[in-house]
Amino acid sequence: MNPNIIFADLPKVPSLAKAHGIAMGIAFVVLFPLGAFLIRFVRSKHAIWIHAGCQLVGWVLMIAGLATGIKMGKILDRLHNNAHTILGTVVVVALLLQPAFGYLHHLRYVKTQKKNVWTHLHVWYGRVLIVLGIINGGLGLRLARDTPAYSMAGTIVYAVFAGVFGGFFFGLVVYVVMRGRKSNEAGLRSGKVEKLGGGGKNGEGP
Repeated sequence: MNPNIIFADLPKVPSLAKAHGIAMGIAFVVLFPLGAFLIRFVRSKHAIWIHAGCQLVGWVLMIAGLATGIKMGKILDRLHNNAHTILGTVVVVALLLQPAFGYLHHLRYVKTQKKNVWTHLHVWYGRVLIVLGIINGGLGLRLARDTPAYSMAGTIVYAVFAGVFGGFFFGLVVYVVMRGRKSNEAGLRSGKVEKLGGGGKNGEGP
């Protein structure tokens, strides 16, 4: 028997686990991928604010999920002595920097109307952390087995949503990357044709 477990607070664990799972699940499986999708495909001057609002709500839920997770970890003596809590802490801390990267990207983009180093950092940093967050949800469910925090229904719901939204997000990333490569190849071919036709804008030779 683990003497570090706070047995008097064990009745609180199921409620904490539910709150933690719902908050983190909505943040990483729904809102963060949805925000990434909207900024990419919604053609509106308000897209940036829709994206920011979506991510902000997810960010708040993530912090709430962190708080409930820490409380539950202390009760069960599973705070930073397992893969789920360690990876979760790293992901949350890393995501605290994401709004700053997004703001720097936006400032530079407004001035140049072109992608920049902050654009690529913000986009890929976010994509990696979303994937790690979804994976960590599975690690959390595995960790919860044989504890008062475990819920078969919660496991099934998370698996379904993570499979659907996670698969959609992965497919979206692959689509965007492939489309970017095709666009770059088309640009290179266009540049070669322009050089062969001459140096002028209208294709005339010197």
